[in-house]
Amino acid sequence: MEGQKRNIVSWFVAVLLSAIAVGAAWHQLSYRPYRVYEDCRGLRLCVENMRQWEERMESKDLGVIRMAGWRIGTEQAVISISTKRKRTAYVIWVYGSMELAGSAELLWGRFGLELEKGYCVISEELARNLFGSTDAAGESVKTEDGTMMVAGVIEKEGEILMAPVADGRIEYLAVEFDSRIGAEEKVKRLLEEY
Repeated sequence: MEGQKRNIVSWFVAVLLSAIAVGAAWHQLSYRPYRVYEDCRGLRLCVENMRQWEERMESKDLGVIRMAGWRIGTEQAVISISTKRKRTAYVIWVYGSMELAGSAELLWGRFGLELEKGYCVISEELARNLFGSTDAAGESVKTEDGTMMVAGVIEKEGEILMAPVADGRIEYLAVEFDSRIGAEEKVKRLLEEY
């Protein structure tokens, strides 16, 4: 009888610890920042739509931490002001949190602030070809859209320049929520409502 009680208690403790572990894992997976990416080509989504969403989100608790919308532009000539080297790079125009656009790792510098103007983030390959190094933060480049200061260098394949945009169409969308629960449905509703 004593052995049977010990087995029952051991079994109960094992079940209880398993339940606690499962609950902790569920909480960890469900209640941590979660990003939803959407391909919005063909939806006629624009920066103005995103501004409206931001205004609505401020008044409601939808759990949105930050968002970004971007489009891939054409290739442009990019010229280093200091070295005079010239390369051709694809320009990615981003509205919102640049670090969400394409989710590339930052190698040097920073992504820049959403409210800043006149800055860009360039790929490692473009930095090496223009400046001979990835330590290019603070350097300046000139494109057909004007002169921009390099805020950071990202690990991204190819010659890429990412720059903030204040208007125009959006092809891709990323929204970061404070939890995974209902995140995809919230983005789908936003896209259906606009």
